[in-house]
Amino acid sequence: MKSTSTERFLNLLESFVFLITETGQLAALNRSANQLLEALPLRDNLYGTLFDIENYHQALDLAGADQKRVVTIHLNDGRKKKLRWEFIKVRDGIVCTAADWEPLQELVDKVRNDNLIFKEILLNILPGSIADELVAHKAVHPKVYRHCTILFTDVVDFSRLAFHLDPVSLIRKLNSYFSLYDRVMEEFGVEKIKTIGDSYMAVSGLPVKKSSHAVDCCLSVLNILHIMEDIKEPENIIDDLDLNNWSIRIGIHTGPSISGVVGYKKYTFDIWGDSVNIAARMESAGTPGKINISESTYQEVEDFFDCEYRGIQKIKNIGTVKTYFLNRLRQEFSEDEAGFSPNELFNEYYCKKYRLDKNKEGQAMLPHFILNYLKSKSKLKIGGG
Repeated sequence: MKSTSTERFLNLLESFVFLITETGQLAALNRSANQLLEALPLRDNLYGTLFDIENYHQALDLAGADQKRVVTIHLNDGRKKKLRWEFIKVRDGIVCTAADWEPLQELVDKVRNDNLIFKEILLNILPGSIADELVAHKAVHPKVYRHCTILFTDVVDFSRLAFHLDPVSLIRKLNSYFSLYDRVMEEFGVEKIKTIGDSYMAVSGLPVKKSSHAVDCCLSVLNILHIMEDIKEPENIIDDLDLNNWSIRIGIHTGPSISGVVGYKKYTFDIWGDSVNIAARMESAGTPGKINISESTYQEVEDFFDCEYRGIQKIKNIGTVKTYFLNRLRQEFSEDEAGFSPNELFNEYYCKKYRLDKNKEGQAMLPHFILNYLKSKSKLKIGGG
């Protein structure tokens, strides 16, 4: 069968990831990076050839200044690659990342003639702002985010549920939950990243930056728990499991991360970093039906939510992290007794804290109820004038 335009589009993307260690060693971290090394005519000055730098310390300076470097690389077959490198300080050294979108140029120009199909393809693969960047500039570069909030959910006893349910019922049920999560994430301005088996991953504060990322993320998972309680079906208990009503664990962490579009054939938008690992650990160490958050998230949201100190969690290769249960909205900010729905006072404090009257950054990804509140306030001002 011949490859479709969509498959050809997915197959053309190349991304390159290298690591420069503190001792000056250079390592290729993905297949495209290894292929790039093999395509170089000379390999005696890789720092200069690849990054136009002299040593590790120059890369460290670029990372500290958050500066990019555009380099034209000559290949042994006479071709050239123009790459825009980003330098990121990590635990083991400096990560150097770049994406080559030039092979997509011809295909992008061709698909532009059928813009509706093109946009549909992109928006089913990439976040809206990333798709817009590709359309506008024919390139999407890896980005570093100093602050974002990452969440993971996981179905409790999924393996046992899979044993008792037939495959069709299992997938339909999982799809119904994930579809619910998708709608909630959209409502609260949180970006879905991916699903991995029965695990769901999302992030707030990227690719569109916003100061309220942690609060919005916590609001979204509170809403998920509330809706799951509302849509409960009659129990179907087998082997101490309710096959009709599943329980989930939720973990959240706030910190820096790297985002990008990766893959050789079927690429995806993804995020990396210690923050992702900590968020995943918050979920796996959580309690069914509870929201387990790290100390960094707690510090961002304690003004809005009633939280309960849980203890210290040891994270492999990272250290110890203080953890908290996020139970509900603070009583003064809650419209309902259970603490799920924000009230008018919440809206006022939220807008004041994040200076939404002056700061327009990330407003497109604010929760819908906040956007509606801002619109109503704007109309009142116009009417009053």
